[in-house]
Amino acid sequence: MLARRNEDPSPRQTTLSLNRYGIFNRAMSILTHATRRGQEGTFTLRTVAATTYRLAVAIAFLLVAASLVPSEEMYQRLEHRLSYVVPIGQLTEHIRSGPATASSLLLEIMRKRDSLEVAGVQINLSYAVNPSDRVQEHSFMSQTLGQERTYWVYLPPGYEESDEPFPTLYLLHGMSQNHRWWAELARVDRIATAMIAQGRIRPAIIVMPNGNRVQYDMSTTSIYDNACETGLDTMAQALKAIGKRLPSLNIYKVSCEGNFEQYVVVDLFSEIDSSFRTSDERYIGGFSIGGRGAVQLAVAHGDVLDGAFGLSGNYNFVRHGIRSGERRPAAGTKLFLASGSMDQRGIYGDLSTMLLHSELERQGIDHAYCTYRGTHDASGWVSVMPDAMGYLLAPETKPPAETTACIDLRGAVP
Repeated sequence: MLARRNEDPSPRQTTLSLNRYGIFNRAMSILTHATRRGQEGTFTLRTVAATTYRLAVAIAFLLVAASLVPSEEMYQRLEHRLSYVVPIGQLTEHIRSGPATASSLLLEIMRKRDSLEVAGVQINLSYAVNPSDRVQEHSFMSQTLGQERTYWVYLPPGYEESDEPFPTLYLLHGMSQNHRWWAELARVDRIATAMIAQGRIRPAIIVMPNGNRVQYDMSTTSIYDNACETGLDTMAQALKAIGKRLPSLNIYKVSCEGNFEQYVVVDLFSEIDSSFRTSDERYIGGFSIGGRGAVQLAVAHGDVLDGAFGLSGNYNFVRHGIRSGERRPAAGTKLFLASGSMDQRGIYGDLSTMLLHSELERQGIDHAYCTYRGTHDASGWVSVMPDAMGYLLAPETKPPAETTACIDLRGAVP
């Protein structure tokens, strides 16, 4: 049996817990005082300034209180209402994710895990390896980006001996990485070969594109949309501004140049379909920024994508679109969401994954939601890859006694 999360406390218990720290009482006292002064008609320039200050403090208290409620269920309800004003909703997420981000970073330092076994493959993340002979490097001219673009492609066992078409899985890397990460560090080629031999996934072509605007500069990662039209969160905007002003600091220089969404769904898909024996079945996945991009693309382009997995992403744009009715996954789209139990980088990770799961559940949209042990790092992403690939590429008959990295799994099972 998979472990379940603890039951959430009732709203009354949550309110009593917060009142222990005087947060709600203090905020209500400030608001009551300001209201009374207005009713008495005793406002002067000085009292207007004082009252404005008091109101600002009261709102700040209430936002902090809403952000830090210990009940996961209650926070989901509060955030659902507050996020209709997008900046306020994002602010509560940043406040709530702050302590979790600090804890995640500390845990990564204290419990760094380099050696692990995934689908029977021994992996040491402290060094890179050469990809297996099933991986090839190719490049082509992208009309959208106006430059030569490189990708790696994995051809499954049996590809050379068969005339049959194969499904494709596109993998999008995250910040400060490139396409080589998947095979050199994550060993996805070896994991896929092992899972095919075990009968856990169907043979598939795996494509690993480079998502950096400048291919050999890993500080220029795109967010896999068209010129950042899906928006950067508040923290990302601040860090991007710092990186632009201080170019010597190799930090968060997300590139908003180029239409990477069009590059992926038009240029890259056409290149792969014309170069390899592909079927009409096409999936996409990624981690962190790549997870965000994969889910957004699958929801926006259900005509050319059959599903996606997202690991530790920030899904605010797609979540708000689903909530407002502006976008919705096509019928039959497979969605697999996963994050670590201590996984947070700003609003990327467990919090955003949980909120998207909550919205999909509210809308009655089939998906799987997995929580695994880990933080916002490679060991967690690599360990859950068999679950993600197994969800999208599941064979008709699954072998018995499959292992899973998920300690909590909710939603549909293929």
